[in-house]
Amino acid sequence: MLQSLGVSGSAEALYMLLAPLDAASETELAELATGDPQETAALLVELQDLGLARPTGSGAWEPLPLLAAVAGLKIRRVAEIEAATTAAETLQNRLLARTQDHGEGYVNILVGREAILETRLELCETAVRDLCAFDKPPYVASRQNVTTAALSVEPEWQALDRGVNLRCVYHPGFDEDRLTELALFATKGEQSRTAPVPMKLLLADQQAALIPSMRSYEPGQELRASVVRHPLLVEALQWLFEAVWDASVPIVTTASVTESDPRRQMLISLMMTGSTDSAIATQLGINVRSVRRWISELMDDLGVTTRLQLGAALVRADNLGQVSYMRPRGGQRTTPEPRRAQG
Repeated sequence: MLQSLGVSGSAEALYMLLAPLDAASETELAELATGDPQETAALLVELQDLGLARPTGSGAWEPLPLLAAVAGLKIRRVAEIEAATTAAETLQNRLLARTQDHGEGYVNILVGREAILETRLELCETAVRDLCAFDKPPYVASRQNVTTAALSVEPEWQALDRGVNLRCVYHPGFDEDRLTELALFATKGEQSRTAPVPMKLLLADQQAALIPSMRSYEPGQELRASVVRHPLLVEALQWLFEAVWDASVPIVTTASVTESDPRRQMLISLMMTGSTDSAIATQLGINVRSVRRWISELMDDLGVTTRLQLGAALVRADNLGQVSYMRPRGGQRTTPEPRRAQG
């Protein structure tokens, strides 16, 4: 559950064993966990670096408060993203200035919806390994029919058919149609996460990027976008994507627990990352009372009476493979136009 903050699954599992104890020796923890003293020692060092545990000085280790450690890890991740964004902006400005005199074709400006759509299609069709995207409103028009048949003509969907790895970070705020589309793309094989994203973006094979101008979506403006092929600038944009991806929240889909309800899938995803009821309400665009009602319904479905029992039930489902994280791929197109960086 803490992987998005840089905590490995093995370290988290060891912390879960140590947390209920006042203190324990490496030997005791090794017997409880991996059975390998060297691996346990390495995991304890990782927990110490993350602020989750510390040695007592008598050969034992004690757990540190989880919420305080997570707050520190969150601050560190946000600082990393801000640094990556600043660096990308600086590099972009330098490279754009240089391409005025050198490297004809490294940065091309697209004007109009059709030109942007054509380039989005080209990038998706020519991708052979990876597509990475930031997806956020606004969109030119809303999709009328969110079905597998309707989505199958989308270039990202067809890229998945060819075996291209697709990851997407979605900006918070999900209506029912958008969640339905997220669930369909997840079933298709997309890896999806959610976090505030600075712009629309589509990266293909770490070789080209499509960046629509957010300002051009304002009323009365003509849509504009940039196609970037300069290696250093594409590398910077890929770096920015990975920084946001690492700090984002995996979107969870559950077959047995959520009955394929995309809203409940998002609810579980946010709960498993420790989000408050208020934060969940903001992400889903609903009020806190609705969040609490959904949580109550989920508890009834799982036969538990407390939130602690609910968390344990969801972790068990995760370990049994009943909860799986969506892989990065498409998102919610709301028009035949670029849905992520493109539209």
